[in-house]
Amino acid sequence: MSDEEFAADFDRADAILAGALQQFQAENVNPYVYGMALLEIGVAAMIKVGEDEAAIVDTVRQLDAKIRPGMQESGRA
Repeated sequence: MSDEEFAADFDRADAILAGALQQFQAENVNPYVYGMALLEIGVAAMIKVGEDEAAIVDTVRQLDAKIRPGMQESGRA
């Protein structure tokens, strides 16, 4: 997959998830619950494409390091 194809797929997935997030919030679903559900989907997808456990854990750690500082600065952590 080229970088352009990857970026296009990411943009499509991002739009779908933005809609899902809005619906979770509109339905007053607990953020922990929908977070765990989305994490489960993400881990399952990574397993499906052949990622091993160490790579999945590393990806989650990288995402945490990327996202957490912004969440803490905004007072939402």
